[in-house]
Amino acid sequence: MGAVTMGRPFLTKTADRGSASPFRRRTQTRVFLICAATLAFAAGSVPGAAATGAWTTSGNQILTPAGGQFIITGINWYGFETTSEVAHGLYTKDYSFILNEVKQYGYNTIRIPFSNQMWDTDPTPAPNSISACPTCKGKHSRDILALIINDAGSIGLHVILDNHRSEAGNSAEANGLWYNTGKNSNYTEQGWLNDWVSIEDWVHGIKQTQGSTDTVSVSFNASDGFPIVLGFDLRNEPHTVCTHTGCNYLAGSTWGTGDGIAPSTDPNPNPFAPGCTSSSTCHDWRLAAERAGALILGEAARNAWGYPLLFVEGISQYPTAAGTPASGPYDYYWDGGQLQGINGNANNPGAPVVFNAGGSASSLGPAVSNQLVYSAHDYGPTLYVQPWFNSSTCYPSGCSASSLADVWNSHWAFVDTGNVNPVWPGHALYPWGNTGSSAYTEAPVWIGEFGSGNSSSDLYTTGAGSEGQWFTDLVNFINSSYTLTTANSSGIPVKNLNWTYWALNAEDSFALLGSSYTGLANPNKEYSFLCFDQQGRFAVPPGSGSGQCGSTGPLPAAQ
Repeated sequence: MGAVTMGRPFLTKTADRGSASPFRRRTQTRVFLICAATLAFAAGSVPGAAATGAWTTSGNQILTPAGGQFIITGINWYGFETTSEVAHGLYTKDYSFILNEVKQYGYNTIRIPFSNQMWDTDPTPAPNSISACPTCKGKHSRDILALIINDAGSIGLHVILDNHRSEAGNSAEANGLWYNTGKNSNYTEQGWLNDWVSIEDWVHGIKQTQGSTDTVSVSFNASDGFPIVLGFDLRNEPHTVCTHTGCNYLAGSTWGTGDGIAPSTDPNPNPFAPGCTSSSTCHDWRLAAERAGALILGEAARNAWGYPLLFVEGISQYPTAAGTPASGPYDYYWDGGQLQGINGNANNPGAPVVFNAGGSASSLGPAVSNQLVYSAHDYGPTLYVQPWFNSSTCYPSGCSASSLADVWNSHWAFVDTGNVNPVWPGHALYPWGNTGSSAYTEAPVWIGEFGSGNSSSDLYTTGAGSEGQWFTDLVNFINSSYTLTTANSSGIPVKNLNWTYWALNAEDSFALLGSSYTGLANPNKEYSFLCFDQQGRFAVPPGSGSGQCGSTGPLPAAQ
């Protein structure tokens, strides 16, 4: 979760407390050579398909390596991205205890945020931050992360690794970008790309040793026989930077602006072509995600590994049909939740993500069409009172100008419903074939973050524009994507929505777990809300008995 970028006073989640530590990044020569090899290989011969045994997508579904549907219904566990540089809670409980609680409460996936600083320096966490974890003592951060991944897999849980920020700290990157080369930081785009290739190798059991710090190898498959790590959330909450005096769209993460390549003539360029890539001055997040994806998929192809899923978040602002990137006006949304740039509009060319297996400025590897998952973050008025939270706020499509279903559909749910239809103003057809990709009209959507507090008003308030209305309605909206009922119907035909709740951490104002990471902070949140959206073999079973879904009351109807 990051700051709210509306050009007004903003808040951050209690999840992300503290301040960043200034740090100058060390160069990872070995990893850079891997990236260079990937580029060289991509320019030569890259296999058209990676080895079998990979998570894939089909339409708006995520598929297991066996071809069955898998719906992510998970939870965030943060800490590795903070100045602690380790998962929070290990000062009071061992990771095995916490992971078993995740499984007990019905979740199948954990999103684990990390910082590039943690990855690059691989520090030894402070003893008091891991005092309840005997196997963590004396270990470095990456080894502890490996232990958590391995233990999660041993009980059938899966993991998404989330690049939350560059330097260790709290919330999303302050500059809104995927790199930070400011006064006290030297995290370049190339370093970000290098780290992703390094992480992919590490997930496949290749130790990324600096000195002798890596001692634990990551186990590849979970107990269900499928890879533990579903894939990689390429960057948390790219966004526009706003202050009390206003916002500067072009200074933060944009979508489809081309980074010097005019979208009006080429809306889907080779992502390695912009000259800004070597100087860490790029701003088009869509192209940056494609560069990272190309190197990750190219590394997999080079090693005959199965491709990972690649999760691409939205941004925060996008020019309206009457606006331009330079001067607006803009449509504002939550950081990471703005996906309108995929389709574009009458004045701004659409820019859907297209991945290739390997690439360079002179050539691209084959297009890969079944690894992309779009991601959005969504929150309620407790975090910030957005314009759609007002006395007219209602749930179903068309109920008012502040229909929550219409707000969600216009910003991210349209991707799930077969409405990916990019426009190219002034031209008859969008040039899908630039990178060899065929057109797609839908893709899986993953709500990577959403959450609410634990008071009765956070969950049950029924007033228009309230936190309780937003939370109840979003849970119903997700629920309607699995089984449509009169109570949850929104008029938007969503299917197969994926999600991870923010967060399990007991110290968070949106906590799932109770004090000392034991039990639930509020059983009603789990047993009257979230459990109704859980899918898969770990989902809490329905019933009225203790620990059953519905035991504290039914899912309230949408408002």
